[in-house]
Amino acid sequence: MSKHKNEKGGPGPGPDASDDTGTIEVHDSGQTLEGVLEEEERTALEESGARLKLAQKNFDELKDRHLRKLAEFENMRKRAERERSEYFRTALGGFLLDLLPISDTFDRALAHAPAEALATDFGQGVGMIRRQLDDLWKRYGVVEVDTSGLFDPNVHDAVATEPRSDVPKDTILDVLRKGYFLNEKLLRPALVKVAVPPEKIED
Repeated sequence: MSKHKNEKGGPGPGPDASDDTGTIEVHDSGQTLEGVLEEEERTALEESGARLKLAQKNFDELKDRHLRKLAEFENMRKRAERERSEYFRTALGGFLLDLLPISDTFDRALAHAPAEALATDFGQGVGMIRRQLDDLWKRYGVVEVDTSGLFDPNVHDAVATEPRSDVPKDTILDVLRKGYFLNEKLLRPALVKVAVPPEKIED
């Protein structure tokens, strides 16, 4: 059996070697059982904290992606709704522009009909059709352009003028064709006759 040398160079026992009496020497690290358990608990807590932080980070990233997808979906839904509404307004506007000349002719016929003809059952039926058309316009957001005041180039077309001194300049004297809005957007301007100042005759 080989023996370790001691600090003086002589033979001596190793760290856990037995002496000549057969006794095993155990070196104490100085760490108690409580200390070992506390160290293990601290290590476990640190590892759990790190895993918790990683899980929280992954959750936050997933939540952020989810919110972005929801925002993208909401934007797509709103855009599709706007496009659908715009398409509907465009299609409705085109249809109404085709229908309005028929309504104009209908109004002219009523305007020139004798009073006694309008008083008959037939005349009453024709008047009912006119009222149904008005209800239809309202249902689809069609509003007649106001022509009771002064000329407005944004909603009126002046197709005729008349010199007048008894009314202010640009007063609307007559409506030659009604104008209409569709959902507050001009569908067709009103054609009107407006007053202009009389020309001065020089002496």
